[in-house]
Amino acid sequence: MRIITAVQASELDQKSMEDYGVSGIDLMGAAGKEIAENVKTIVAEIHDPRIIIICGKGNNGGDGFATAAWLDKYSVQIFTSVDKELIKSDSAHFHNVCVEKDITIHYSKNPPIDFECDLVIDALLGTGCKGELKDDILKWTMWMNALHCIVLAVDCPTGINGNNGMAASHSVKAGKTITMGFPKLGLIMKQGQDHTGKIKTVDIGFPNIIDDLSGLKWSRFEESDISDLLSKIETDTYKHQQGKVLLIAGSKGMTGAAVLSTFGSLRSGAGLTITCAPESIEDIYEKTIIEGMTIGCPDDGNGFLISDSFEIIKDKIQWCDAIVIGPGLGRSPNTIKMVEKVVLNANKPLIIDADALCFFQGKLENFNKIKTPFIITPHEGEFCNLLKITREEYIKSFPDIVEKFMDNFSGVLVLKNAPTITYYNDKAIVNSSGNPGMATAGMGDVLAGILGTFVSQGMDCFQAAQAGVYIHGLAADNKVIEKGQRGLIASDLLDELPKVLHAFE
Repeated sequence: MRIITAVQASELDQKSMEDYGVSGIDLMGAAGKEIAENVKTIVAEIHDPRIIIICGKGNNGGDGFATAAWLDKYSVQIFTSVDKELIKSDSAHFHNVCVEKDITIHYSKNPPIDFECDLVIDALLGTGCKGELKDDILKWTMWMNALHCIVLAVDCPTGINGNNGMAASHSVKAGKTITMGFPKLGLIMKQGQDHTGKIKTVDIGFPNIIDDLSGLKWSRFEESDISDLLSKIETDTYKHQQGKVLLIAGSKGMTGAAVLSTFGSLRSGAGLTITCAPESIEDIYEKTIIEGMTIGCPDDGNGFLISDSFEIIKDKIQWCDAIVIGPGLGRSPNTIKMVEKVVLNANKPLIIDADALCFFQGKLENFNKIKTPFIITPHEGEFCNLLKITREEYIKSFPDIVEKFMDNFSGVLVLKNAPTITYYNDKAIVNSSGNPGMATAGMGDVLAGILGTFVSQGMDCFQAAQAGVYIHGLAADNKVIEKGQRGLIASDLLDELPKVLHAFE
């Protein structure tokens, strides 16, 4: 399913009108008609439903006026927080239609007191919100949220950023959102997911020009996409054909990361794994990773891998089909030197996770030195560290900052957030599985192992990232039914992964 940003939504409007001769009035009228049809369904069981529409002065308000014009047989009242002289262009056209139809319009700075209704339609701002709401808007959103009735948002609930899903204080909480043409990215990002309710996309007559829009091509990954990615297990296969994964992970105090990533790999179908262990603590690996192989590497007794460890690791690079590097490695300068040797000398696909990303912090040119396909898997904080920016700067400039990063990045970026998004070249795939319970230690380690397996079994890095992220999130969704979100831990996914994969076999 294709998605667009708020910027692309504006560009789609502009191109449709300027390049394809579609009139703004026709688009707005079609939007109003589609919203009205949905309203009729919502209130179908209510006798003489009382409907109010809150309109702003822009195009979102125009959609609201157009909706009212299609609902003139119902008990409809419009409230607008601006004087009618400020309502311009196509919005003014439908405002005037409402006047001609004798639909009640209240021009008021303040919401009414002791007002009751069955349905309120939020047509205040749409996708145009950035940051906190101004007082003249805030009083209306607070009023709508306090009503004991159904709330329907037009295109995007007021207060939700259409690009990044961040919610202003007292953003409208809708039970349903009608979005025009394509879902907006902010509806399925971060807090946007909690404010939109059920999302319904309607066709209002845009030409088929989505691929002509600037910026990344956004899509949402759906369960039906999995069957095209997971290959059938052949009857005469054997362990060496099921993928050989080399895991360079763990250190003293973080051996769990190595265990979780190894079992993430094994539980998602790897035929063989070798996990590189600092030799002074290799016995911990030996006792816990019983189905996988381990190999001790020089560590000078420190409990973490060092530059000299590469002499052992390099032979195993030739053995494996994919390399996972980073979970729980630690950030010792000597460890980062080992990371440098691995990623710059590898001739097998790489999954670069967690502490291994330190090698690239502020040195993004190092990515261009990698000679093999690769995936990086930062969470938002790690991504900000790579770019040497604050999280506030990242949120404010999303998605532009990621688009700029991808212009000079040849690998696959799995950006772990809510939800996780996979980027490659000009494509951005928003994951549709997962839940807040996954915000706990070790989840990323399990994911890294899954990605290593899928790449080792022949998927290209972009395919593996999409499939791995979805399967990982789906396992967590299934397990949350039993454990709840608060009690979910990373190891819970290890027993669930085979069940999830079995459903697709």
